[in-house]
Amino acid sequence: MSYLALYRKYRSKNFDELVGQEAIKTTLMNALSLQKISHAYLFSGPRGTGKTSVARLFAKALNCEEGIGHICNNCANCEEISDGSHPDVIEIDAASNSGVDEVRNLIEKVKYAPIKGRYKVYIIDEVHMMTNSAFNALLKTLEEPPSYVVFILCTTEPYKLLPTILSRCQRYDFKKISDNDLKKLLIRVLNAENVTCSETALNLIVELANGGARDSLSLLDQIISFSGNKIEEQDIIKMFGLTTREEKIELLSSLKQNDTLKVVTKYEDYLNRNIDLSRLVNELLDLLKDALVYSKTRNVNLITSSNYEDAKKLIISFNDAEIEKTIDLLLSCQNEFKTTNNPGFLFEIYLLKIMKAINGNALQTTKQEASVPQKQSFSSIQFSNPTHQVVEKPAEPQQNVVETPAPQPEFKISNKSLDLSPIKIEGDSHEVDLQELLNLTIISNKQERASLIERWPQLMNLVNDPTDGPYAALLAQGKPLIVTNSNLVLVYDLKVPATRANIIENQDGLAKTIKKLLGRKVCVYALNRDAYTTLLKSYRNLEEVGKLPNKKDIEDKKLF
Repeated sequence: MSYLALYRKYRSKNFDELVGQEAIKTTLMNALSLQKISHAYLFSGPRGTGKTSVARLFAKALNCEEGIGHICNNCANCEEISDGSHPDVIEIDAASNSGVDEVRNLIEKVKYAPIKGRYKVYIIDEVHMMTNSAFNALLKTLEEPPSYVVFILCTTEPYKLLPTILSRCQRYDFKKISDNDLKKLLIRVLNAENVTCSETALNLIVELANGGARDSLSLLDQIISFSGNKIEEQDIIKMFGLTTREEKIELLSSLKQNDTLKVVTKYEDYLNRNIDLSRLVNELLDLLKDALVYSKTRNVNLITSSNYEDAKKLIISFNDAEIEKTIDLLLSCQNEFKTTNNPGFLFEIYLLKIMKAINGNALQTTKQEASVPQKQSFSSIQFSNPTHQVVEKPAEPQQNVVETPAPQPEFKISNKSLDLSPIKIEGDSHEVDLQELLNLTIISNKQERASLIERWPQLMNLVNDPTDGPYAALLAQGKPLIVTNSNLVLVYDLKVPATRANIIENQDGLAKTIKKLLGRKVCVYALNRDAYTTLLKSYRNLEEVGKLPNKKDIEDKKLF
């Protein structure tokens, strides 16, 4: 039997096992006990919070052979619903069945009575991806379906649904699962899998999961593959490119101490370790927010992302005004991450801006720096983008015995490189359909992908190249997902760089640059995080029902 992912293995089998969502669970169980069954439900909320799981549990409770409201998990109906083979419980992925023709086919089948159960239950996942025409075709059936039909619509983006659809459904809003509930779930799974996990590592998994039960189990699955049966915090930090809380406190302290050399050295270390800079900025903001709240309230219970010792260290070093300035600049940096081709350079610049803002003379050489050989001085450090220069004014000669501060240095960023960059920011784009991506997923060379991921940081060595630099910086923001002889598919956390990577005029430069790393020219295609999620979900749905295409039947041809 093939390996079963933890999030599937430990999916809730009844309402008692459901993690969080107490209000929703109570309401649905009461409705079942009173047999007040609505014809249409809308489950909305963040990913991995139990929408599809609750839909399946509700379908079981409607069709269990022991009676409405029961879930025995032993009868044929319960077992078939659990494994996705029940003829009366139909799960539809709206991402790949979004057209009006698919909806008309669904409406045609609605009129047929259930085969084995009491109710036919249609679970439509990612329903927000249906077209307006498809929604309009569904309206009448959704409002007045046969008495034996129940629709359950699941979505992460309810605001995209037509008001006419919303008005026909009972709506249940799923919330992010609390940290305590996630901990209980993870501890239960760890005990069942005979895996030990330190308290700090467990807290870090919960933090990374960000309120999602499925995400927490997927992360745990990945970490167990890396660490084995004993999980430590350092394993997770190394695996996901994180920084420790001590490192973040040390970075903030270095900024306040006006230690330019130390700050820039830390930045270089982050690049070498492939640290996720966007996540680092978010974590710095959390620490500073806690410090500011504690400074103004002295209430330890209001600290959410750090602890009392961290908050105390920061308010000793920073006053409230300095914390607020640092938060403002980090928020600006976070916002500009969405549009930059070079997040590393941007982050480094903002570190220097923060020093200047909170120290008044942030770029003045400290005594520690003065003792360092000239080749390591701040002015000689090479940035990731060679066209941006840092210009320091020499200090005015001393006029009297009283020591006076040197004048404020000027810190200027040239925008010429942005104007001269060969990367096109708009234009016609390549588009690849879901089926082609599924085919590539099946024939992807896993060994070559693993090797490419290991060599991916080498792209940073090309950033200073006048020809390949902009393309290398754009590629480096993505991560290899699929590698075949003819194609490379990347996944990006942000939409902007993914969109730019797919612009036709950028393709030749990207292909030439990736050849230096891969050894051959390939078609480079980019997915943003939402498109990747859709692809992954479609793959898993087909895998569950045994309908994935045969690898032997797929031809490895260029996407474009």
